[in-house]
Amino acid sequence: MKLAHTKTIHFINFENRPLNPNLCQPRKIRFQFDNIPTLWLNNSSVLTHFFNAINLFVPAFERFMVRAMKNQLSCIKNTNIELPIRGLIGQETTHGQTHKKYNRILEAQGYKFKTALIITDFLFTEVLEKYLSDKMCLALIAGFEHLTTIFACIVLESNMLANANPTMRSLWEWHSAEEIEHSGLAFKFLIHLDNRYYIRALGGLLGAAIVVAFILIGMVLLIIQDKSLNNKKILSDLIKLLFTDYKFIPLTVKNFIPYFQVKYYPQSKDLYQYAEKVFQAQSSPRERFDVADFVQN
Repeated sequence: MKLAHTKTIHFINFENRPLNPNLCQPRKIRFQFDNIPTLWLNNSSVLTHFFNAINLFVPAFERFMVRAMKNQLSCIKNTNIELPIRGLIGQETTHGQTHKKYNRILEAQGYKFKTALIITDFLFTEVLEKYLSDKMCLALIAGFEHLTTIFACIVLESNMLANANPTMRSLWEWHSAEEIEHSGLAFKFLIHLDNRYYIRALGGLLGAAIVVAFILIGMVLLIIQDKSLNNKKILSDLIKLLFTDYKFIPLTVKNFIPYFQVKYYPQSKDLYQYAEKVFQAQSSPRERFDVADFVQN
């Protein structure tokens, strides 16, 4: 992907600590979701609910990933990978807790989705974790993470959140940047424990399919409740999201296909430029304050 020359605005919602892929220590955060408009991105139901749909299912996905990775930590034989994997687990835990907090805001706005979340938890706990092997669960996670890294790069490169509500922009830039910071780690964890190609390929395909399916389900569920399906802007914004302005479909396909090469290995350094715009070493005086001011949610 070609880096867009755009300016990233930082808000006082997360610890502004420089990128450190060798540690991936979770940042302290203090998001306060006050006065968030219903359509917080470009007054668009499609664009807003693309992110809201992801938000719905992030807590369940993160809980699954944390359980599966913790279950395999004792199998790590290389201490060089153990520390960043523990950092990855910490970051995913914080992501899940924070997005769960925002789901309560969506509920307060009148959206109904509890049944969908119950079904999601059932899928992970009673189906995937019971009937798939530990290694296949890790392969699913590697697929999840590869796809979400692509999404994070698209969001940051295109400056997609430029006109978003400031708190929501900050939330998704923080999450996207940390996805890039720990990109490739789940893959490395998997091949450290099981380097069989079919496990990686099948898990990657299934993991990506699960993510895409839940995003589509979530978007339809929320857009229907906005009663805006017949709005002409829906089709226009959907085309912008998928094909023209943000090109999620062509860019995702282009960047996901290499994952299935037999000798594929993540080149995460090529992506760090996107996250560095968010996690700068220096903050402006308005943004600088003691880390003790943060509260871990």
